[in-house]
Amino acid sequence: MFLGLKSSVLLRCLQAGAVLGAVGLTAFTDAQAQDRSAARSPRRNVRLVQNEALPPAPPIGGVDEVMEAEPALAPAAPQAPAEPAYLQADVKDNPIEPPADEPWTLTNLFNDGCGGNFLKDHGFKVSGWSQWGYISGPDGSFNGNGPFVNQKEFDMFGSYQNYLFLEKIADGSKGLDWGVRADVMYGLDGNDAQSFGNINPGKWDFLNGYDHGAYEWTLPQMYGEIAYDKLSVKIGHFYTIEGYEVVPSVGNYFFTRTLNFWNSEPFTHTGFLASYKVTDKFTAMGGWVAGWDTGFYQYNGGSAFLGGFTWKATDTTDVVYAINAGNLGWRGDGAVSSLIVSQKWTEKFTTVAQLDVLSTNLTQADGTPASFRDPNSLTPRDSLGFINYAFYELTPKVRAGMRYEWYKADGTSYNTLTGGFNLKPWSWLLVRPEVRGMWSPGNQDVYPLGGGTGANGYRDELFNSTLFGIDAIVLF
Repeated sequence: MFLGLKSSVLLRCLQAGAVLGAVGLTAFTDAQAQDRSAARSPRRNVRLVQNEALPPAPPIGGVDEVMEAEPALAPAAPQAPAEPAYLQADVKDNPIEPPADEPWTLTNLFNDGCGGNFLKDHGFKVSGWSQWGYISGPDGSFNGNGPFVNQKEFDMFGSYQNYLFLEKIADGSKGLDWGVRADVMYGLDGNDAQSFGNINPGKWDFLNGYDHGAYEWTLPQMYGEIAYDKLSVKIGHFYTIEGYEVVPSVGNYFFTRTLNFWNSEPFTHTGFLASYKVTDKFTAMGGWVAGWDTGFYQYNGGSAFLGGFTWKATDTTDVVYAINAGNLGWRGDGAVSSLIVSQKWTEKFTTVAQLDVLSTNLTQADGTPASFRDPNSLTPRDSLGFINYAFYELTPKVRAGMRYEWYKADGTSYNTLTGGFNLKPWSWLLVRPEVRGMWSPGNQDVYPLGGGTGANGYRDELFNSTLFGIDAIVLF
């Protein structure tokens, strides 16, 4: 009888596993099919105009690396937020913190009903998020396509990011190990993560049939990783390590992004990036990339160094430095560097300060210097950005935040001041209301420049306005 009971339980276990496994496989396949594509980029128009006269460069073999953000997990050291964590991880004040109980993710679809999970058992995870929101007007950055103001992403309720990723993290502590990461996204932010630095249509996810009006598909990350002991190397297509803000919405406190991030930092790279943990408090990084915003392609001979370090100076102070220097592809020759210092003053109060410097020789198709206020360019040649954040935890589920940005592009100063809250009633839901004010005494131009109207009939002083925005992110 005992044997019969064991056989009955085992049979039920196997049957449950078969059913759940089938459901999990189906859900995973459908999700992949929905998210497999790409979109374009907000700064695409500028690049096309500026590089129109330049002959395309031959494609590279496909070296590239990524760093990206993941939903409910706090950022780590050399990569994006989420389990892998952005390179600036230690310095980022990620609005989404790991709950006491790990939230449900798509990985759970692969539970076999007997305590096992096909993906987890092999070190894999599949997860993502869906972001929906509203903003009253263009913000000079992600929402509205920057100074072009030609994309309908404001004064409407829209879906900004529908994100899905599959990853296996390489763990060098086990000896030689390997990892992989693949991300897909669809939404109004799709163009921001596309490889618009490829310039030539049809390369990777740029102008390759992935655009559907203001909504676009993108494949922002696709890389492999090898790790041994304290060294890890990523090769493929990946997010940049420059700056504090990131493309994935779950890696930022605010709904809107800074002018500095949109105009003076790369979003993605193709190449490789090595990371070495020198001590428990200091990690050095270095590698090669094919310029800015490229996807398995090398435009105009793009070839640059990408590197930096993360340093835990004290128990409450973190420092992150990154530099990208050389031939930046569509952005000319030059360098951009970013220094971030995070200070935790009390258990509830934290500040973050960022200093960015961009210097290039970028020119337009006719040979004249690029300029942020030239309607034929709308891309800065040189800039300086100083951004300060302050975060205060009011309750375990409510956090208040403020961000002030001073951005000087090609001799003109711009200011943005943003205040808002992060409301997290459950581990799988984040709501972010905010108010953003912008003023620039030196630039009271009416946008879009050159006359006419932009998306939604917009025509106003873009950099002298006040906006209200709110979004919600559901993690899965």
